[in-house]
Amino acid sequence: MMTILSCITEDHNPWVIALAALICVAGSWTTVRLFKRAAAARWPESGAWFILTALITGASIWCTHFIAVLGYRPGTLVAFDPVLTIVSLLVAMMGAGMGFIVATFGGRPASLFGGSIVGLSIVVMHYTGMMGYRVEGIVSWDMPYLVASILISCILSAASLVVIRASDGVAGTYGGTALLVLAIVGLHFTGMTAFRVEPLAIDDAFSNPAALRALAMAVAGVALVIIVAGFASGMIDDRSRTNAAEALSNMSNGLVAVSATGRITLFNRRVNEMFGLAEDDIQMNMSLGDFLSNIGRKSGWSHARIERVIANHVVWLAKAETTMVEHDFDTGRVIAVVCRPLPKGGAILTYEDVTEARTGQRRITHMAYHDALTGLSNRRMFNDTIEAVASTDDYSLLMIDLDRFKTVNDKYGHAAGDDLLVQVSLRLRAALSQNDRAFRLGGDEFAVLLPLDTHGAEDVARRIVEALAAPFAVGTNLLRIGGSVGIAAISAGDDASTVQQRADLALYKAKKEGRGRVALYKDGMFEEAAERLAFAEDLAMVVERGQLELHYQPLLALPDRRLAGFEALLRWRHPDKGMISPAEFVPIAEASGAIEKIGAWVMREALREAARWPEDVYVSVNVSPVQLRSPAILSQIRRALADFGLSPERVEIEITETAMVDNSGQISAMLAGLRALGVRLAIDDFGTGYSSLAHLREFKVDRIKIDRSFISGVGEGPDEDRGASAVVRAVIGMARDMSIDTTAEGIETSGQLERVVGFGCSTGQGYLLGRPMTAAAAGSLVKSSGGVFPLMRAS
Repeated sequence: MMTILSCITEDHNPWVIALAALICVAGSWTTVRLFKRAAAARWPESGAWFILTALITGASIWCTHFIAVLGYRPGTLVAFDPVLTIVSLLVAMMGAGMGFIVATFGGRPASLFGGSIVGLSIVVMHYTGMMGYRVEGIVSWDMPYLVASILISCILSAASLVVIRASDGVAGTYGGTALLVLAIVGLHFTGMTAFRVEPLAIDDAFSNPAALRALAMAVAGVALVIIVAGFASGMIDDRSRTNAAEALSNMSNGLVAVSATGRITLFNRRVNEMFGLAEDDIQMNMSLGDFLSNIGRKSGWSHARIERVIANHVVWLAKAETTMVEHDFDTGRVIAVVCRPLPKGGAILTYEDVTEARTGQRRITHMAYHDALTGLSNRRMFNDTIEAVASTDDYSLLMIDLDRFKTVNDKYGHAAGDDLLVQVSLRLRAALSQNDRAFRLGGDEFAVLLPLDTHGAEDVARRIVEALAAPFAVGTNLLRIGGSVGIAAISAGDDASTVQQRADLALYKAKKEGRGRVALYKDGMFEEAAERLAFAEDLAMVVERGQLELHYQPLLALPDRRLAGFEALLRWRHPDKGMISPAEFVPIAEASGAIEKIGAWVMREALREAARWPEDVYVSVNVSPVQLRSPAILSQIRRALADFGLSPERVEIEITETAMVDNSGQISAMLAGLRALGVRLAIDDFGTGYSSLAHLREFKVDRIKIDRSFISGVGEGPDEDRGASAVVRAVIGMARDMSIDTTAEGIETSGQLERVVGFGCSTGQGYLLGRPMTAAAAGSLVKSSGGVFPLMRAS
């Protein structure tokens, strides 16, 4: 060892040795980095990196050796054989390249063998160079040191590659570099210790030292250029790889590259995060099957499911086109998988977590097919569902309409209406079985689809009607609304509109017969609907065509039976059907909207005729609840009073009890407006609807007209209905105490007349007292009346 140290300290120029050491360290560092890059690359890219590694390695080793030899002081003249010097460089490059390639073919044995080849190439390079080293003297070799130099080079080079291959981190780089430097330096100085020179002539021990130093600097400069170029290329590539690795690690998607043999060659950590995998659950060179099995075990899949997923991936990799699928995990996560096969085998697998997007899509889809307020399916879902079941037997459709929902909206506000609709939807669900489907089509219109025939559907419909008949608690109010149901069977080939039209026709029948009813669709309803439509079309033009007439029925003051006024009764003289009663066409006019124009005509004609009568004769005009919802009626009455110079006290407006119940703010304001005009208010058909004493006080009505259904039970003898008589007597007494006039409708017998007179009724009307007559006849009657009206025959 002391001989080696004395060789270093005494036989070498220290400055030149320092320069050689710098070249050796820089070259070894660059060599290690380039080798690691070449080992990580794939063919053919790896081939280019191995060539660059071999060139830089050979050049740095050769330059280290050459500079160190230039710094050696043999004590005689020195010269170099150019051929052997160049050969030594080529040997270093080729040997190092072969060793590095061999080291990448496997595990530790390959690294040892490849490293030994690199060490041997350093040995061959050194001693080939020394064979070209010419001196003036006798050269001899110390064999123990020579063998030691060979062993040092091979062992340390092998150790260097083992350390590099075993560790991907900084420790592997630093450790591998240190061992490679020791291999090169150890070989050189041990080999130079084995070198012996006996000078023949020592005239100048250091022949031309300046030239040698210049040559050493030139070689060092070239070496540094080569090393720096290699180092720079490695750094640039490392930087690119670092950027790529950072980009890969920070991708929002998971990525796995699979080779043609089914091995993982690249992946990012996003894969671990997405599937909850540990670090060991995915590794380089792991088989795709093992990777998928790890995912399956983490997700709790069965063995069969794991095998199925693996088989699917095998199929995807064998395809030429890209495969895109979505995998739903039991946890609710949805992962989109894209497999893009590569031209030379293998594939790129990308994974994207689309859970949030799919959740959003499901939410949007739910919103598109469901009512936002009640959560029930909407009309769009209704249409799709009807068409889907149209080919299935024994399905029935129920159309449901709430009976007094608009009153709730008008009186209590839309918030209360929304609360009510939510409660209705809950009661619908409670009345249905699991296989039944409920829909909200809009407003207060609901539908139910049942996998039952119409007989079974009737039972469900009655259950629904009963559920809706119970009161609803809305805020601090207890509301009763009720509902009507129409039922229609679904036939093969029916579309949604046809089925709904049938059920709507049945619903129309149910509401026509009375609220809270159930009706079935029957053949012929379409024809009836067509007839009503034609009827409505005719009604739309009835005023322009001059087909309306007003008849007037006398109202007599009791008990003296003097003429007090007339009730204006509307008639329609149809060109084909003759005279039509208002009971037939007014409901249609109300539904179609024609009632407003018809009502305006009635009001103006009635007031025009009343203006011709004496001051003590009034006219009573019926007003539809639909008219009361329009502010136009106030201006119509005001204009007619002004145009015909009629006193408002001579006009009495009759409203139904239904209008009183529909006590919305709008109707309440309208009735107040009528009172402000000075006209009188009368409740028609009192006792048959839903009015209450509170309504009489609230609206300050001037007259109560007792319905004919009660008057018909009043009389003398055993035929008298004691209950009806009691009602009539009570109503007249109550009205008298409240200073409200009363009119008995439908008086047809003298017994009925005597009884109502006895009860104290102030006005009478009926066939016994006078039948409806034309305007001309009413005018004649006014002129001729001056005393008591004679009683007429009721039939």
